[in-house]
Amino acid sequence: MTTALRPLTDFPDRLSPMVVKELRQGLRTRAFSSILLLLHALLILVTLMTAVIDGSADDTRWLYDGIATLVLCLVLPFRVSNALAEEIKQGTLDMLMLTRISPGRIVLGKWASVVLQSLLITLSLTPYIVARYVFGGLELAPELLMLAAKWLAGSVITAAILCLSTLRQAWLRMVILFVPLFFGSFGLLSYFVMTATGRSGTMFSASSTPLAQVLIILGVVSLAAWAIFAFLSLAASRISPPGKPLAWLKRSVHGLALLVLGLLYLATSNPLFFTAATPVLAFMTLDALTESSNTVPSAYAPFYRRGMAGRVLVCLLSPGWASGFWLACLCSLFLCVTLALDIGTDSLPYFYLGVSTVCMVSFLIQVLPTRHASDLLPVFLGSLAVLHLFAGVFSGLGIMLAKGSGGPALYLAVLPPAATVIAPSLPAASRDPFLMNAMLFALPWPVLHAFLSLRVWQKLRPVREKARHLALHAS
Repeated sequence: MTTALRPLTDFPDRLSPMVVKELRQGLRTRAFSSILLLLHALLILVTLMTAVIDGSADDTRWLYDGIATLVLCLVLPFRVSNALAEEIKQGTLDMLMLTRISPGRIVLGKWASVVLQSLLITLSLTPYIVARYVFGGLELAPELLMLAAKWLAGSVITAAILCLSTLRQAWLRMVILFVPLFFGSFGLLSYFVMTATGRSGTMFSASSTPLAQVLIILGVVSLAAWAIFAFLSLAASRISPPGKPLAWLKRSVHGLALLVLGLLYLATSNPLFFTAATPVLAFMTLDALTESSNTVPSAYAPFYRRGMAGRVLVCLLSPGWASGFWLACLCSLFLCVTLALDIGTDSLPYFYLGVSTVCMVSFLIQVLPTRHASDLLPVFLGSLAVLHLFAGVFSGLGIMLAKGSGGPALYLAVLPPAATVIAPSLPAASRDPFLMNAMLFALPWPVLHAFLSLRVWQKLRPVREKARHLALHAS
């Protein structure tokens, strides 16, 4: 009796073909093998140095941590810095989509390839941790937890760099990448110094209960999962065709995350929840206000198939910056209310000035010639950076003049970001009148943006009518 031999496969068929394709290509490259060999050569050298000098594991801990952090959080994530940009320039994305592979699966495949390679390297580092635990007396669980945290941080950084690779301008990608790296390098250096001097802290205090530690771990993992989804969904939506937008999915997840964090902040009064909610609001606002107006009826048809609920949600979750503006306003109002219920209204003027700054930038890029740009994200980021640079110089001169004259001048409150910087440095007697004037000067920007959004929404009415007829015929 003969039995048929099954073909040998390196990956199961249940995996996405895009993940398998990218992972096979990544594992066969010289870059991956070189990184792996060089990493282990350095770690073996450090281990031999520790044995020769008869030192403890604490003496070389900063070397282990530094090498692992460098590889997992910088070297491997930068392998996707040009992943989608090359696909866009060479025009191969259209060929991939003809195979019925969705933009989300394309982005997920490129991200998962690097993350799985990073996981392979992370697992290869565990013997060194076990050896340091056996011979050096270090605690095993915190060391393994910190290694897992490095891998998780690298996964988030990989998603962020992959999202930035959708920008066509290579110089803009480099600026956005290297400016945070430049300032983050000082934090990394301080971490190495504190580790070398034995003063490095952990995320848990000695008095933390096991339940508190578990909750902290779950909170960090949940926030990292949201960040990965946010970056990958933004990258997928930027390469997806207009007829299949992902705005409703992105905005629903961001809104739900914001609601959960706001309710947890009200229930516990823990400022960490509000601190985590602000980047969620900022990312959702950036994503929503940089979407181009969608004139494809099939993008709106799914909302009208949901009855009355869909007709309401189309005003907030449909693609385009016109609906995204109202969702951003609603979420900002929610955070303002939660902040006021917990600590009062003292911080609300600063929050309002920050929202007005975003409205000012978004309104200007819509009415100036930049509105004709095919990609509003680099225009928005560039305009926001230039505005804050100008506001920094303006506020610095304003503070100097205010000290010389004995009080703040009225023109210093004209620019919202400059007023946000100047106000905390003023004495209490003149701070409240200055903030009141700044809020009055900032009021026209949200109002103008609201009128512009209503005007664009009205122009899209024929498109929504066609979408309604498509939904009726489909049902």
